[in-house]
Amino acid sequence: MKFRTTISGVFLAVAAAATAAPRIQWINPDFDFGAIAEADGVARGEFRFVNTGDAPVSVTGVHTSCGCTTAQVPRDEIAPGDTAVIAVQYDPTGRPGKFEKKVSVNFSDDIPRASLRVHGVVIGTTKTLQTRYPVDAGVMRIHSSVIPFGEVKKSGAKSDFLEVYNASRDTIVPVWSNLPSYLSVAPEENHIAPGQQAVYNLMFSGYRCPLYGLVSDSICIASGAGAEPVKIDIVGIVNEDFSRMSADDRAKAPVISVSTDRLDFGSFDPSAPVTARFTITNKGKNTLQLRRVYTADKGISLSVDKDKIKKGKQATVTVTVTPEALDSGILNGRISVISNDPDNPSLTVRAVGLPQGF
Repeated sequence: MKFRTTISGVFLAVAAAATAAPRIQWINPDFDFGAIAEADGVARGEFRFVNTGDAPVSVTGVHTSCGCTTAQVPRDEIAPGDTAVIAVQYDPTGRPGKFEKKVSVNFSDDIPRASLRVHGVVIGTTKTLQTRYPVDAGVMRIHSSVIPFGEVKKSGAKSDFLEVYNASRDTIVPVWSNLPSYLSVAPEENHIAPGQQAVYNLMFSGYRCPLYGLVSDSICIASGAGAEPVKIDIVGIVNEDFSRMSADDRAKAPVISVSTDRLDFGSFDPSAPVTARFTITNKGKNTLQLRRVYTADKGISLSVDKDKIKKGKQATVTVTVTPEALDSGILNGRISVISNDPDNPSLTVRAVGLPQGF
């Protein structure tokens, strides 16, 4: 009987040992730094957890989602019932605005990895704000005053973004105005807390734009209703999309030809307007459509007698130069011709000349 009792006790002890295991309970898996000043340097916080199991546990590793965040873990085992601390630091240097980072902690004894979160808002220094948001817009700072969309297909759309930082002590609700029909901004309304930034998505829809070629406009953003608006320039190049044309369509396509790629005005009277002409001929089969004939140079105006040119026919472009309106008095302009010729959709004709006595 005594032998049986001893054996039973041994089995119970082994069973108890086999079921003994650590268990982790976090006191704060989330740490809010609140508002921190970049000028104050590294900010520090702590995560705490308790070993609620009945066996020791060790922290075997820690990883952060960004080099700006570091963490230190306890080196010794955490005994049952003990509390441990994981110290975390965030470096706000050059990082104004809202932030959120992850801290992953690994344990021994097959305890699942813990995912922790740190977050807060950095109040940037004047130097950092000037570097990251160089456009001063009153209580706002903006990362750029120009949005370059690059090439935009006429049948498609292209997006870009604008970052806005609230440098005031109050929440602002920026207001957009002067938006052309082909441009949209999201979100339409956005509340930006002090020291935080917002990212606006701007969408340029080529199919809504009435022009081909270089398109430039100015839109406005203000920190709120009644505030002074700030101008943002947008630039895009709208091109026709020929990617879906069949071989048969290309064989029948129009072919553009210009009488000259250098329109020479020679020596002109600097006190009076002067005119010259060049022609555009369709050497293809289908009708040539002149999508746009234009110039961005001051002092040059032009007109086209037709925008649809049948096979073998031509159109005349009249170019008038007002010397007094030229930037330097010297004529060195560019005229862009946009058409539906899939092989040469955009051509350039230079307009050159010198004022008399130059």
